[in-house]
Amino acid sequence: MLLLGFLSYVDRSVLAILSPTILADLHLSATQYGYAILVFSLCYMLANPIWGFWMDRAGLWLTTLAAVLIWSIASGSHGLILGFLSLCLARGVLGFGEGATFPAGLKTVTETLPASKRSFGLGIAYSGSSLGAAITPLLITPIAVRYGWRYAFALTALFGMAWIALWLLLQATGWYTTRPSIAAPKQEVIAPSQTPSQISRWNRNLFAAASAYGLGAAPLAFGLYAAPLYLTHVLHLSQTSLGHLLWLPPAGWEAGYLFFGYIADRRRQRDAASNSSVRRPGSLFLLFSIAGFLITLAPAAARSPHPLATTMLLFFMQMFLAGGFVVFSLSDGMATLPRQHSAFLAGICISAWALATGVLMPILGHFFDHGRYTLTFWIVACLPPIGTLLWKLLSSTPTLPFSDEFRNHPHALESKVG
Repeated sequence: MLLLGFLSYVDRSVLAILSPTILADLHLSATQYGYAILVFSLCYMLANPIWGFWMDRAGLWLTTLAAVLIWSIASGSHGLILGFLSLCLARGVLGFGEGATFPAGLKTVTETLPASKRSFGLGIAYSGSSLGAAITPLLITPIAVRYGWRYAFALTALFGMAWIALWLLLQATGWYTTRPSIAAPKQEVIAPSQTPSQISRWNRNLFAAASAYGLGAAPLAFGLYAAPLYLTHVLHLSQTSLGHLLWLPPAGWEAGYLFFGYIADRRRQRDAASNSSVRRPGSLFLLFSIAGFLITLAPAAARSPHPLATTMLLFFMQMFLAGGFVVFSLSDGMATLPRQHSAFLAGICISAWALATGVLMPILGHFFDHGRYTLTFWIVACLPPIGTLLWKLLSSTPTLPFSDEFRNHPHALESKVG
């Protein structure tokens, strides 16, 4: 799953990293680029719950195989684009295929790890995406500079086929079929008065998690898609220089996944040991939201004695905080929703993020075209507080007060609390 996330973000990051070169070559504006991201985001938004629903019903292995095949072909086809319409078409198909990435990761985590280790496991599985976003500039830029940007997309298709070969190998060697926790999830005891089938996948906590994820992690879109244009337009970096620096913001995202995944698991273990209800992450969301306003200092950083270092540090911190929103929103969702709906939970949350990204990017592109960079940072900083407020309004008392391992093994809980 880490490699799946890595592949996904290599494929989607190439356009962003090479956007200054590609837009100049195809004579496209930043606003048109924003609309191409919108097409990707809409298709991605629609596809996430669809793939998640299919995974919950048809199983993980075949569904993921089909998704990776679709998006690998779409990624390679970017090398054939001639203008705005063909760019939008390629991005749309790529977005639809990549909608399977995070539902697959969360489903694997919930079906193979005990509840006390799932948040950190989620951080590892999802960290492939931030790792891909960090490594892609170092990997792709030399190829694009030497051979041209179209060859860089051909390489992404080859990566996809290599991942598919590995996935087939796991099936052929029996790795998948010998693990019943993936192929056939065990039924769990939810509460004396309710069974899993009686708890709907549609409830307030689902929408609360989606709000926190979608708007809280929205600054990731700026770091992934708009930062290369900002660094080029404002700090006047070349395409080669971007290749050496664009790994830094996703490194903050990577660190956020792992750090906050560890913290979330420790919180859950302490709650279970003390026989207390699951603590909700509202205070953490508020803290992340306040700290997120540091990004509004970026215009001042561009005029500081060390503009590049200060700006990259702010981008790093913004993506670090966004990683916290991702981990704690999904961790809270896993604690309050039945396990058999885990892929659907991830799908809805990622769809909310894709919707926020799709609306945000054309707006940022428009302001970039008019040189209004300060306003873009304030827009980005205001989204997480809105997501936190919506989470507070939508969340309800969890139906599932304890983690799966203690509900399934009540004597383990007795031993922990004496």
